[in-house]
Parts: sequence; C-alpha cells; structure tokens
Amino acid sequence: MAIFHLHLSPETRRQKIQNRIIKTHVLVEECPDGFVEPKQLSKLGIHVDQVSLIQGDLVKFKPCFFLPSSSQTIRTYLPITPHDHSQNVAPDEEETEPRRSSESSMSMITAARRPFVLDICRGEFATALGTNFCLDNLTVLRDCGATSKGKWQHRPDLELFNQKLDPDRWEILRLLEDVKHEVPHAVFDIHQELEVEEVESLTAGEIKAIVRVMAVRMGLTCYQKHILMPILVISYLNPRQGRILQAHHDGKRVVIQHTQLFEFGGLAYRSVELFLRYYCSQPVGVTISK
Repeated sequence: MAIFHLHLSPETRRQKIQNRIIKTHVLVEECPDGFVEPKQLSKLGIHVDQVSLIQGDLVKFKPCFFLPSSSQTIRTYLPITPHDHSQNVAPDEEETEPRRSSESSMSMITAARRPFVLDICRGEFATALGTNFCLDNLTVLRDCGATSKGKWQHRPDLELFNQKLDPDRWEILRLLEDVKHEVPHAVFDIHQELEVEEVESLTAGEIKAIVRVMAVRMGLTCYQKHILMPILVISYLNPRQGRILQAHHDGKRVVIQHTQLFEFGGLAYRSVELFLRYYCSQPVGVTISK
C-alpha cells in the first residue's frame, strides 16, 4: 500500500519519492552480476515478494496496477494447439532478432510489431505471427511515449540496456506508455541470457532496468501530477524461461512483486497466453494524491 504523509503537499511527497528512487538507483548500480541475494535487496531499499496465480490465469499482484487482457481476446490471435515446427513461416516474418530503432534517440532495442514471446515460440505458434497481431489494437499504451522518444537527460547509468559482455548483459526490447500522459503506467520487456537452474531471487539486470526506468520517468515533466508510477515487466531470463513483475515505489521503498518462472516452447501454451495477456494490460489504480 502506498504511504502518503497527509501533512505534506503532493509536490513535496513526490519529490521525496523521487529522491529515494535516485538514492536507490545509485546503490543498485553497484550490484554485482547475476542474482541478487534477498538480504542485499533490503539494504538497497527494495522489498521483493513472489506472488501466485489466481485460478491459474491472473497474477495476484497487490495492489494491482495492470489489468490483463482476457484469454478470449488473446485466443482470437493464437491457435488452440501449438503447430508443428515444420510449418512454413511467411518470408516477411523471418526476422527473429529485435532490431535497434533508428528513430529513437536513446540506445534501446525495439521489437518489431509483436511481443518477443511470439518470436521465441514461432515454431509452435506460427499462425499467431501474422501482421494482424498488433499491440496497438489491444492496449492504450504505445511504444512511442516520452521515455522511448528520449525526452530525458541522457546519462550512461540511465541507459535502458547493458551491452557488456558479461552475465549481466540485458536489453529492454520495448517500453509502452500512454502517449497522452493521462496515466503514468509503463510496460516493458527485458531480455537476458542467463543459464538458470534454480531461481533464488531477482537478477541484477531486472533490478537495474526497473530502477533506471523509475528514475527516468519520475523526472519527466509530463507526469508531474502523479506520485505513483507503476511498472509492469515481462522478463525473459533466456529464450526458454521468463516471469512477470510489477514494481512501484510506496513512499518508503521500491516494491517488486514477481511470479514464478515460466517455461516456453513445446506445449507451454498457457505461458505464452499469459504473457500476451499482460503485454496487453490496461492501466488501473489510483496514482494521484490530492
């Protein structure tokens, strides 16, 4: 639950939160590669909880800031069962690697037309890869918002990627925002290449991506009236495994909730469907304090 001090003005409360995010960001940048121990997260001013699924199709985030699209809507675009790997794919859909955007002023990977989960599962869900699947038709958030357009002061420690040749290499593929700036919610996906045997906590890449996005977006003038800036993260630890996270600052600390690790490929249809539903989330919840 958000912590607001009633005797302070909204502007003062927001500035205090922004200062705390900046302080956390400085500490987070010193995190070593790989998974970050829970005790270390607490020292960084970050509270982490793993959450379960409600009836197998809704993540139990509390508070909830993102309402996923319905299963029925997503199934309009997906086959009922995975397709055979031998099924041909249209020539114009052969590109599987994300492309670096030439229009964005920041160093950021932009996924072409469809969520990354469909690219990594293209063999099983070939018919879902047509151009008719477009996030613009399924969510009010777009990948051409203020953050993606680079309307912030650029610094190396705020870039939305880490290209170092080490285990902590990560990239944000797509960042969705409200281009009208009416809601402060953001959805982004992050891609890493980690060999995962047993997941103990969050990765340094996930934490740095979340806190950097928080720091950047809290500094945007178009969101000055919002005290809460919720973030939904679709995290790919590697092309075979991923999870969903929700993050916000409650006035005292960064709160991150995450699901279990899901497997992709084979007959893992439900995982693909769940991820697509959260890509198409609608913003909900109170973000303005009066």
